[in-house]
Amino acid sequence: MPSLQPIRVVIADDHTVFREGLRAILDRSPGVSVIGEASDWPEAVKKTTSEKPDVALLDIRMPGMRAMEGVAAIHTKCPAVGIVLVSAFDLQEEVYRVVQAGAKGFLLKNCAEEELLACVRTVQAGKTFLGAGPAAKLAARVQGPELTERQAEILQLVAEGKTNKEVGAMMGITEGTVKVHVNHIFRKLGVAGRTAAITKALQYGVVRLPTNI
Repeated sequence: MPSLQPIRVVIADDHTVFREGLRAILDRSPGVSVIGEASDWPEAVKKTTSEKPDVALLDIRMPGMRAMEGVAAIHTKCPAVGIVLVSAFDLQEEVYRVVQAGAKGFLLKNCAEEELLACVRTVQAGKTFLGAGPAAKLAARVQGPELTERQAEILQLVAEGKTNKEVGAMMGITEGTVKVHVNHIFRKLGVAGRTAAITKALQYGVVRLPTNI
């Protein structure tokens, strides 16, 4: 017989309206119970590790720490919790890194209610759930170059038009160290210059071009 116990869920989002809407959907869904909320990453880690829910639905972009750090902290303390990251954007590189850190699912904020509930139930059952778009991009990213987190950060700044000197100043390292990192990035990507590196990194979702939106 199936368990009569509801799926216990913690939700976290720094936008109150979205968090309340998410809770409303889950609260009216049979077999699901929201047992806690948070509005930033430190609070999400604390709430999730103390309540030990079946599933944690967490906004990937919240104040306090990076998603990968938050996911790793939760997964280390409570490996049984099914962590699902939620985002307004299809973030290929972030999905790749948080899955590596222990996340079991990824949802876009504009997903259908049925997809949300399917994700909660799938992850609660110990399986991984990725929507069609994120799943395809994750597969492509797995086949792509393996940059370190520092290299990806440097490449993002390069894509934003920063010089080696500016990158060094922003990251607290010397211009020479930046050059060494950039050369290593070029070798990993199999390219000979910045433009080619940025183009390939964009294809794999490692960097995002700056936007004025």
